[in-house]
Order: sequence, then C-alpha cells, then structure tokens
Amino acid sequence: MLERTSQLASLKGITAFVWLYSMSFICASTLHAAVKPEIRSRQTRSSETFFNASQLRSSLNVPLNVTPKLISIPKRQVKARLEKTTTDNRIEPVQLTVSNDDEKILALVEKIAQPQSKLVVANYLKQNFPTSESIPGTSLRLVNLNQSIIDQLKPDAFDALFTKKHNVVSISGSLLQNDPAVREDLLKQVEPFLGKSELSNLRSKIKAGDSIRIDKELLPKFARKRVGRHTIYKGPNCFHAALAFQSDALASSSLVNVRQEPGYHRNMVNYDELWRILQLAFYEIDPTKSPMQYGDMIVFFDIADKKPGPIDFKTLRHAATYLVGGYVFAKGSKSANSPYIVGTLGDEWDTWTRYTKKLGVKVFRRNLKHVTKGPLVDPLDWVY
Repeated sequence: MLERTSQLASLKGITAFVWLYSMSFICASTLHAAVKPEIRSRQTRSSETFFNASQLRSSLNVPLNVTPKLISIPKRQVKARLEKTTTDNRIEPVQLTVSNDDEKILALVEKIAQPQSKLVVANYLKQNFPTSESIPGTSLRLVNLNQSIIDQLKPDAFDALFTKKHNVVSISGSLLQNDPAVREDLLKQVEPFLGKSELSNLRSKIKAGDSIRIDKELLPKFARKRVGRHTIYKGPNCFHAALAFQSDALASSSLVNVRQEPGYHRNMVNYDELWRILQLAFYEIDPTKSPMQYGDMIVFFDIADKKPGPIDFKTLRHAATYLVGGYVFAKGSKSANSPYIVGTLGDEWDTWTRYTKKLGVKVFRRNLKHVTKGPLVDPLDWVY
C-alpha cells in the first residue's frame, strides 16, 4: 500500500497530478514465519465480529484541551539520513517519488525547487530515475536525494512533503481535583502502565490543580520518549509501537519479535507476529458492551474478502493504542518519515478507510496485572 498525497500542479498550461510516496504507509509487513497449524487454530478465540469507529465507546470521558500541531522531520535527522544511509542499510534514505513522465517531473519541480534551480533539480530526477528503487505495482520510482539537491529546494516546500499532524492534549488538573470519581477512574486505568515515580508525579500535579498533559504525564516510558518525534530507521512500525506501549519487554522479546528482517531496524513487528501474541497474551473485548479503556489496542483489518472461520492475519493493516476522549497513540508506518503521534481515532479511521477496500476494527486488552511484563511462556512453534 502506498501513502499518496495527490497534489495538483500546473506548469505551461498543463495540469498534472504528482503522487508522493512515503516508504510503505502500510504497517503490515510480509510474512516471514511459517505458522504451525496449532497456532492457526488459536485464532478461533477471536470472534468474527468487526466494528467501525462510530461503535467504539470510551469508559472515561473528560473535557480536553487540544492544540493541533504539525510535525516535520528535524533537519538534524535529514542530515543524519543523508550521511549514514550508505554505511547502515537500516537507515532510510531521503527520497522523492518520481514518475518517468516529463510533465509530472516538471510539475513536481515547479512546486519544490527554488526558481534558479528548477532545471538542475529536474535533470537530477530525470537522470537518476532509471537506476532508482522501483515501487512494486506502479511505474514510479524512489529517487534518493543528496545534500546538494536538497539545498536547491524551497525549505518550506521540502518540509511540507513530510509534515504530519500531531495533537498536544491536556486535562484540567482542577477538574480532576474536584471530581473524585473521574480522578480515581483515570488513575485506576493508567496505573498498570506507569511506574511509581510517574504515578507520584501525576498525583502531585492533580493535587496542585496543574494541567495534565497526555504526552508528558499520562504515557508510559516508551511512548513518552518518542511521541511527537521521528526515527531515522526503516522498520519501527505501528505494530511495534502498540506492543511497546504495553511493555518494552513484550515488544523486544525474541518470543514475540521473532526475526530481524535484513535492512530494517529490530523494532519492526510483522502482522503474523502481532496476531500470534494477541492470541496468546490478550483477550478481545466487545467495545459496544465493554467501553474502551486507556491502553486498549485497536487493530484495523481489511475485511472486504473476509470468509467464515479463523481470521487471516494477512488482513491486519494497522494498530493504535487508545488513550482518553477519542485520542490514540500511534505510528503511521514503518517509514522514517512517519512520526509517533497522539491522533484522533476518527483520523485513524479515515486514513485507513482510504487504504482498504472495507475497514473493520477489533479491540484487545491485556491482563492489567501483567501489562508491563514480557510473555510468560516460550512456545517453540516458529519454523524458518
């Protein structure tokens, strides 16, 4: 699946569509493990019922203060990717999606190149097209950029190619201070995910009536360190982010994240690996009967060709972690162009509706007594 941004550009009276690609928007990776029949049989634990976003309810609804924010790739990370990608194949190059059509190349150049550099940039893209990485199923290619070419692009236009939306969300501390029922419900839901010092800090801020920011006070360590930021590596994806939110020990365990794919960072979880641990260490909830809680994992499926019987893990497309008030923690893809964000469930649903034939979700919850622990057993059932 391609992450595509359709941008209308006009050059010399000709209108062209430029499709931009962000290194595999789809979170799901190809299957590498042969799963034994007994593991497939465990899939019957999951019901055949899927839900849409309008059916998902939250057990905790509090007034939120929200400030939308646009996140671009920091210049230091662009520089690091340019300098290090030749010595570490896990680091993602800085690339543009380019068509072999001259008019589309000119339209793209018109949008992003500085006036005096248009011819130089156009010639670079055209000359490097034949040897660039092809995008499967299309006639497009990913052309690697170098510092010299980036210097000839308009900074704002270059940043806009990779800009993503993030939300800074906070809860009124005075509201929590004056509403014991809501306060205790919130603390009860976040407690399994936070350490003692983090909980102590949270209680102190509530007692003082201070504003409680989700990205600073209500996220576990993994998510708190990464939210609003990019990585320079190919690989870290939505499935890994959702598992690591539960527990770093869970996401990094060799019993879960079984194999490191060549050319990708270790922090990539494939859809077969995610589905397996969901069957072994989580239980499914019906969000129409049991409202979602902080930390629940929302898993997105393409159910267009769903057949009766066990769910095929190859239909998994995305995963996000529920927070409060309709907001989730997520990473859009395994691309370095994709930051970790706090987004809305509605935006996640709308995005993945565009990239699936028919979208459906399931909600999974882990035993909260074991939420920060790794897997309890080591079933030796993976064959390579």
